Amino acid sequence: MLFLPLRWLKRRYQINLMSPRRRELERLLTEAWEQPIRLVSASTSQSYDEIYYASDHSKRLAVVRVNRPDSPLPDLIGPDAPGAPLDSSGRLNMEWETYSKLSQVNLSPKPLWRTDDAIACSWLPWDRASRYLVRHRDRFWEVMQCVIPAIRMMHDQGVTHLDMNLGNLLLNPDGKGVAFIDFEFGPVDWVSREQLMAFDYLRLIADCTKRRRGGDYLLADPERLLPLLDQNVEAEARLADMSFSLTQLHRLTEHPELQKSLSSVFRGL
Repeated sequence: MLFLPLRWLKRRYQINLMSPRRRELERLLTEAWEQPIRLVSASTSQSYDEIYYASDHSKRLAVVRVNRPDSPLPDLIGPDAPGAPLDSSGRLNMEWETYSKLSQVNLSPKPLWRTDDAIACSWLPWDRASRYLVRHRDRFWEVMQCVIPAIRMMHDQGVTHLDMNLGNLLLNPDGKGVAFIDFEFGPVDWVSREQLMAFDYLRLIADCTKRRRGGDYLLADPERLLPLLDQNVEAEARLADMSFSLTQLHRLTEHPELQKSLSSVFRGL
């Protein structure tokens, strides 16, 4: 299959294109942290930004997000989307600002260093929740018991995510600590904070319907989710008009029983 070698070649081109800037950032970080720093690409996949692991000779120290000069403009999302993808500087600013707030309550990596086109944040040796649940589907409800209150804590810090899926959550090895990552969206003009808070919960739940991520446990007993939501969802989020969200969260419409259960909490759904 030709597309695999072509994808690999394109990725090698992108990595090589970033090499001069990578070397310069290694120099800057070495000076700032007063120890030799090496940056290694963290992913073989394409994204708007290049992500590196920063290491000294013995251990990994940080994750570094760097704007790519060849990055395309973010794809526009449909008219009912409550958030829009940010541009290069907007992504860095958003991530730095949110990590500055959330790291104070242990809900994100810590921001460590920044320049115009890059930020460095502490590295957490934790799994993404999406990967964790692939291996531990039977722990689905344990994870939800931890994640739903963490979303409320995030909101209490004045932060909403807008892309709240299991891939943007880190879980510590025992599955009980949560960190939020990848803040790449900003709210559109027409959406209210109450709608954004409700959307975070609903976006996560829609993602949880995927079978490989424990969806069988959720769909077998959707009522089990209600006490957890009742304990955590903000009063104003319960009343927010969420009629727009079903075009974005089509997975909920595929499961009428789950949608019915959720509507008892989110009255505007």
